[in-house]
Amino acid sequence: MSEPQQPPAQPYGTPPHPAPQQHPAPQQYPAPQQYPAPQQHPAPQQFAGQPYGSQHPPASAYPGPAAASPSRGGSLGRLAFIISLVALGIGLLVTLSFPLVIRSFYDASGIGAFSAIGNGLVLVVSVVALILGLMSMRRPGQQILAGIAIGISASAIAGIVMSWLSNLAFALAYN
Repeated sequence: MSEPQQPPAQPYGTPPHPAPQQHPAPQQYPAPQQYPAPQQHPAPQQFAGQPYGSQHPPASAYPGPAAASPSRGGSLGRLAFIISLVALGIGLLVTLSFPLVIRSFYDASGIGAFSAIGNGLVLVVSVVALILGLMSMRRPGQQILAGIAIGISASAIAGIVMSWLSNLAFALAYN
């Protein structure tokens, strides 16, 4: 009995090489297919003035509000954010100037009037910012600034209303 023929062992660390075939067959590749060239169609009349390769019709081709930019919700949210920051600034100014008002006016009615006018102005501006923020949330587009405006103005409104209610409760309790 004879033993089967085995290729000689490879040294350690060398990549294995495939055993050579005795008769390699030449590979036959199919001939590439010939595809017809794409047909060139003339541009429709609505795209006639545009450069070649333009895929979108001009903005004037869209009827009505679809031609408007989609950033309208974002601009309303930005406006609400700016107005809420103005309300926050007015409230800060009223709070920081309160010690000066106490030293200037010696009667309680003048101090109360300053407080009512300052906080009333903050309340009105905050309500405007809240309404604009809520309107902006219903429009498409980015709504992060509208959400921030809603948060700032709602907290200002809640603070002023709670302050007025606590002042009313103390005034009724001590009269």
